[in-house]
Amino acid sequence: MRNTEKTLSEVMRILKDRGYTEDFNLLEVKESYIKNGEPVNIEDLVIDKIYRFSGSNDVGDEAILYAMRNVKDGAKGVFVNGYGLYVDEEATAIISKITYHEIDNEDWTVNDNL
Repeated sequence: MRNTEKTLSEVMRILKDRGYTEDFNLLEVKESYIKNGEPVNIEDLVIDKIYRFSGSNDVGDEAILYAMRNVKDGAKGVFVNGYGLYVDEEATAIISKITYHEIDNEDWTVNDNL
């Protein structure tokens, strides 16, 4: 898990620029989603990287961002959950079912040089 001084929205923008465009928080409604007319199951997803944001001024800003991809169709996206007082137990249950497979062959820094 990476801690970062950037804001959640800044890291989401950087990840979007890197192709993480899907909103996997839709999995909270149903543990599958439709892509190009085909259902995609939660078992097809892996977590590439996890970012943690501490709410330096407001504990309500504490969040965890998961950069995820679908191993079958290559779709990449993000999933966001709170932590601490604001954790979403349903989101935590869904994330616990997804394999964490950190990618080390890419530059995952979120510094200003991007």
